[in-house]
Amino acid sequence: MPSFTPETTYLILLVVQALHLLHHRLAKRHISFAEVASAAVLCIPVAAVPAWLAMTAHLGMSAAQIVGTVWIKRLSPAWDKAPV
Repeated sequence: MPSFTPETTYLILLVVQALHLLHHRLAKRHISFAEVASAAVLCIPVAAVPAWLAMTAHLGMSAAQIVGTVWIKRLSPAWDKAPV
């Protein structure tokens, strides 16, 4: 069983965020505030906040990204169909 540390949960959020953004690209859907919030959380150094706070933020934002991936058609508007 892997031990959860702030560094581990940071890596989890980083991977989930990357896959979620790729899914947005492939599904041709706009990003939302959740992706921006996750990116902001990733910019905070792990040692700058208490471990419990960092881990809670990382896992919470990971959960939000996973829910967003499952319900992407309901939560994210499609790109315009107009030619560029």
